Amino acid sequence: MTEEKKGPEEERAEGWHSRSADAAGARWGETHPDEDPPHPPPPHIPEPEDEVPNRHSASAEAANLRWHEQHPDED
Repeated sequence: MTEEKKGPEEERAEGWHSRSADAAGARWGETHPDEDPPHPPPPHIPEPEDEVPNRHSASAEAANLRWHEQHPDED
């Protein structure tokens, strides 16, 4: 049993994404707004109000710790 090799066109087609095709689609949507299908809204992810979201950076946290170490009287 021999394994068939794929040609360059087939290899490109499998995970290939065309930015020029995206741009052409965006331009078409701008010139044909009535024909553009409605897009579903992104899903809403509820966040608890009593918790602070964990979105701070480690470098910001380290800078905050250094500042508090250097300025203990200004807390």
